[in-house]
Amino acid sequence: MPAPPQAVLPSAGELRFEGRFEGSDSAGPRFQWPGSTVWLRFVGTDAHVTLTEHSMETDEYGQVAHDWYDVEVDGQPARSFQAAEGKHAYPLAQGLRHGEHLIALRKRTEAFVGQGQLLGFEIDAGARLLPAAGPGRRIEFIGDSITAGFGVAGADATCLFSADTEDYSLSYAALTSQALGAEQIAVASAGAGVYRNWMGTLQNTMGDLYQRTLPTDPQSRWDFSRWTPDAVVINLGTADFTSGDPGADAFVGAYRLLLARVRQNYPSALIVVALGPMLSNLWPVGANALTQARAYLTQVTAEANAAGDARVVMIEFPDQDGAQSFGCKAHPSSATQARVAAQLSDFLRRQLSW
Repeated sequence: MPAPPQAVLPSAGELRFEGRFEGSDSAGPRFQWPGSTVWLRFVGTDAHVTLTEHSMETDEYGQVAHDWYDVEVDGQPARSFQAAEGKHAYPLAQGLRHGEHLIALRKRTEAFVGQGQLLGFEIDAGARLLPAAGPGRRIEFIGDSITAGFGVAGADATCLFSADTEDYSLSYAALTSQALGAEQIAVASAGAGVYRNWMGTLQNTMGDLYQRTLPTDPQSRWDFSRWTPDAVVINLGTADFTSGDPGADAFVGAYRLLLARVRQNYPSALIVVALGPMLSNLWPVGANALTQARAYLTQVTAEANAAGDARVVMIEFPDQDGAQSFGCKAHPSSATQARVAAQLSDFLRRQLSW
C-alpha cells in the first residue's frame, strides 16, 4: 500500500507569499488582489493544493464568477484552473522527475471576482520541502482594470466582463515584472479611480482600497513595513474621466494625497506616474480626457519635483485608439499590454540602472 502524501501547512516557513495575504484566520491566509502568488519548492514528484473559494460577483452574462489560477512549474506555464465554490483540492503537478522543483500558484482574476484562502499543500511521500527564496527586485503596481488584466483574453471589444477573459499574467504589470526579474504586488481593481470611480461613485476609490489587505473589508489594513518596493507604478485616471472631466481641483487634489501616502510608506522608492492607454480625446465626447489627464498628471509630477522629490517621474503610454486589437469592452488586448510592458520595462531599467 503506497504511503500517504505529506501535508504542508499554510504556515510553513518554507513557502513564499507574493502579494497581500491576510493571516488572521488560523486555517490559512486569505487573499483577493490579482497576481497573489504562493511559491512551493520541494524535492519530489507530485503536488496538490487545497483552497477555499468564495465568489463575490456575478458577471455580465449573469453567471456566478469564480477565480482562475495559473500554475507554473520550474519557470514554465503548466496549467490553469477555475476554482469551485467552497473547499476543494486541485492537482498542481504529477509525475515530475524526482528532483527539485519550484511551483508558483498565481491568482489571475481581479480582487472583486472572489476571495481565495490557502488551506495547505500535499506533496508525495518522501518528498522534502525547501525554502522558496524571492528575487531582490520589487515593484508595486497601483491601478484599475488595465493593470488587473480585465478582458485581455477576450475575442474583441464587444465581449462583456467575465472571469474567463481576465488574465493578470497577460497584463503589462505581470509582463514587466517577469522581464525585469522582479517580485510584484498589484493593488488593482476594475473601475477604481483616484477622485471618483467608474459611474462616478466617490466611495472606495483607490485611496481607500490601497490601505487594505482585503479590498472588500474596510477593517483590513495592510502593514506597509512588510514589503518595500524599489519602484511603484501608479496607472490611474481612466475611471475618473468616464463621467467627464473631474476637474483639476478634485483630480489633482486626490492624486496628490495618494502620492503623498505612497511616499510616506516608501521614502526611497521610485514613483512612476503613468498616463494610461485607454484615455482618449474621442470619449467621453467633449471631455478631452487624454489632454486633460496629461495636464493633471504633469502638474502632479512637477509639484512633487519642485518640492524636492526628484524620484517622482512620469511616463505616457500611447493611447490605443489606433490599436489593431482590443480586449473585452474596448480594454487593452494582449498585444497592447505587451507593448506597454516593453516600454515600461525599458523605462524602469534606465531609471533604476537594472
